[in-house]
Amino acid sequence: MLKTIQGIYKNGKIELAETPQGITEGLVFVTFLETKPSQWPEIIMQYSGVKASDRFQV
Repeated sequence: MLKTIQGIYKNGKIELAETPQGITEGLVFVTFLETKPSQWPEIIMQYSGVKASDRFQV
């Protein structure tokens, strides 16, 4: 049986997001996914919205 559970590796330990049900012992494989910090372009970060006077009237 294969079971996938999300977790995080931190300070040399793996913390699982949930406890696997019905499994007390078993062989595991750990795959590290590439994580990239998400950064918004500067133009988006500077956007402050639309002034009320600039809105279209319906």
